Order: sequence, then structure tokens, then C-alpha cells
Amino acid sequence: MIKTICLILILVATYATSAFAEKKTVCSMTLNSNDEIELFKKYLPASEWNFTELVPNPDQPENQNWLAQACEKKIRCDILVVSGHFAGTFFGSSKYKLPIQQLETKSCDETCSGILHQPKEVFLFGCNTLATKEKDNRSPEEYLQVLIQDGFSATQASQIVSFRYSGFGDSFKSRMSQVFAKSPRIYGFSSKGPSGKTIEPLLNKYLSSSQSDYLNFTPIFKGSKSSLQKNERLFSSLKATSLVQTSGSILNLKNAEEKPYCYLQSERIDNEKKLLYIKKLFTENKAMSLLDHIQNYLHPIVLNQKNLNTNELQILNSLKEDKKIKSDLIRLLELQGDIYLPLKANVIQTLTDLQFIDQNYAATAFNKLLDLNKPFSDQKKDMLCGSQFNIQLPVNVVPKERWNEMNFLVSLMCLRPKNLDIQNKFVEIMQTHQDPVMRGTAVWYFQLIHSEILEIHEKIYETMLKDADETVRSSAKLVLRDLKK
Repeated sequence: MIKTICLILILVATYATSAFAEKKTVCSMTLNSNDEIELFKKYLPASEWNFTELVPNPDQPENQNWLAQACEKKIRCDILVVSGHFAGTFFGSSKYKLPIQQLETKSCDETCSGILHQPKEVFLFGCNTLATKEKDNRSPEEYLQVLIQDGFSATQASQIVSFRYSGFGDSFKSRMSQVFAKSPRIYGFSSKGPSGKTIEPLLNKYLSSSQSDYLNFTPIFKGSKSSLQKNERLFSSLKATSLVQTSGSILNLKNAEEKPYCYLQSERIDNEKKLLYIKKLFTENKAMSLLDHIQNYLHPIVLNQKNLNTNELQILNSLKEDKKIKSDLIRLLELQGDIYLPLKANVIQTLTDLQFIDQNYAATAFNKLLDLNKPFSDQKKDMLCGSQFNIQLPVNVVPKERWNEMNFLVSLMCLRPKNLDIQNKFVEIMQTHQDPVMRGTAVWYFQLIHSEILEIHEKIYETMLKDADETVRSSAKLVLRDLKK
């Protein structure tokens, strides 16, 4: 009798353990509306599914490393639901953001495979999450304003628009396919996505009619062909939206090098192999769509060429002979509109790093880029100040009226030209301009460039003693003290 009872207990325990092991997990990253994940909880029974929220509770202390910490916990997701506004970064009513660059970086980390590679279905609820480079129903300028209204800086918004509408960088669809490289089904939107409240009745219809599929979830994804099939029920329920479906890049391409950012940032791969890889991308006409990743790797390499060996230098030098890449890059400089200022600044820097152009050509290109004959708008100023590039600008190419514009003065300070004629012009403004705000602003330019010219230090000292405005005098004192450290 005792043996029988023990046997029964063992069988019950084994069944319970087996049942628990077969329980699947829905992971969620809720950066805005929770309407979507609440519907999943409504229709996917707790007896079959676990639900794990990866974004920290709003009441907890702010922790921007939440994704890395979730990865370290070895969480494994069968379904991933990401909800938030999207414009290159997921964001919303929460205090957290999730840039696509962070997803890309973490997708190279094996500790994150359970979250980014394990899911069989990935739901990306946000605008443009699977957008291509095809024309949208909004103009670039309209999209730019939408992003700025959503809280992005002018520079951030411009960079997002550049990726969306120009030939620079890869499409969001391609990038998401690489992030979730092993996921058979990735859902998102090619244009404007519905808000949480708008999508609620549509998603409700889909989930209510798909309960049997989610009860038999694992068998659906056992066959490789069936797992990649279009989700007709989802498309029928969301037919009024710009819904798109794709699959992970490894399932599509079976190419070990389809993630250039992983290859180029890997510490296990030497510079020679990375440079040869970049050369291969150029040869195969893939470099343009990956230019941001290539530039992130190349820029510090170019600045520290003395650390390269003979073979690495030879490969680097051979890159500047690729005339097609040079012409493709220069073609991007022909894009019209202030929204492309950061993009074109990046392109000029890439042309310089690859030694396609010399410093004189770069200066001329920057001069043309600034469009000095027109007044500087707040938007242009913000974009230039976010570009993080330095240029040398001759005084004689600047129209007289620009020197009386605060936006131009601030833009020039952000670009930090150090040539002597520009420094002398700032001295002139500091000493003679009628507006004390302009005089005080000119003083701070010398701190930004860390001017080492003693004669200019003496001029700042004169300003500290003689300027009629107390704020200007105080600014001069602070700047002079900083320069003498």
C-alpha cells in the first residue's frame, strides 16, 4: 500500500513538473500603453502562460540598465510584446526609452538570446517599427514635426527622418529582422501605427479568435515552413492598419555575417579581418545601408592609424580608391532641406575618414551645408549643435548680417572653428557689439575652444574690467579663470 502511494505521488510530481516545464512565457516591454499586454493576459490562460514585464515598475528608482539586467536573469520568452511610440527609439508615458541601437548591441550578447532570439512571435506596437525606405504618406518635414512634438530634439528627429527617408542607413524593417534574427514571425507597422486604445478592439478580435492556436503554440512552430507563414488571422483583424510581417534574418539569409555591428564590435575579431569585411561590403554595394556602423568603427581607427600594422594600413588605404562609394556618398550631400543637416555632416565626416576628400574639400562642403546666405532658424541651430562636428570657417565667406544673429553665433560656437580670423571676429563682437547678450555669448566661445592665444586672453581681461554690463564682466572673469588652469 505504501509503495502504491509513493508511486502515485511520484507520478503526480512528475506530471506537475512536466506541466510546469511546458508552460510558456509572454515577455513584455511596456513603454507606453498597457492595453496590448492586458489583452494577451485576458485571452492567454495563466494555466498555460507566464507573463513577465521587463520594464521596471514606475514606482521603482529609475534604472536605465533594465534590459541588460533582464538579460542577466536568463529570462526566456516565447512571445515578446513591445508597446510604445517608435521613431528609432521606443518611448512613451513611462520614464524609460529603448533605442534600436541598444537592441542591436544587446542582440550580439549571448546573455540576451532568451529575450531577443528565443521568441517565436514578436509584436512591435509602434509607428514605423517595420518601415522600409519606400515613400510614406507623410513628407519628411511633416514627420520631423511629429517627432519634435513627441519630445525628440531637432537633431534626434532629423537623424530619424534621415534613416527613414534617405539612402543613408538600413531600414527599420531590416534592422528589426537582424535584432530578432531567429524569430519566425515579427509583426510591426510600415507607417503610422494605431494607438493602444485604437488597436484594442482590433487586437481583441484577433486574440479571441486565436485562442486555440495559442493553446497549441509549440506545434505550430515546429515545422520551419509553417512557422514562417503569414498570420492571416492577424492581418484580417488589423486590415485597416499598415501591419507588416517579416522573419528573423538568420532564418531568411542563413548568413553568419548579416549583423555588421556585431562583427565590427567583436573583441574576438582583429582589425585586419574587420577592414577586409568593410572592403567586402563596399565591393558588394552594401556599404551605404550600413554606413553608420562602418563609420562608428572606422573613425577611431583613422584617428589612431599609428596603431595599425602594415597589412591593416594597406587595406585601409585601398578603401579610398573605391570611386563608386565616394560618388554614392557625395550624392547624399545633394539632399535638400535642413532636416538632412546632421546626415550630411556625418557623410562629410565619413568622406574625410575614408580619405575620399581632403580638409579643404571638407571645409567647402561644410560652408555649402551651412547655407550662410540665409538667416539661421532655431531648428538649424539645434541640428548643428547636435551634430558634434568641428569645422574651420573662413570669416570672408560669412555675410555681415549673420554676425548679428544669435542663432548663427551659437551655431558657430557649437561647431567650434579655431582659425585665427574667426577668433578675432569673436573678439570684435565681445568688445564692440551693442547687445550685451551677444557680447557675453562671444566671451564663452573662447572657453569652448580653449583658446591659447595670450593676446586674446588680454582682450578678455579688458572685457572683465571695462565692459558696461555686470553679466558680461562676470562671464569674462569665469572664462579667463578657466583658460588659465
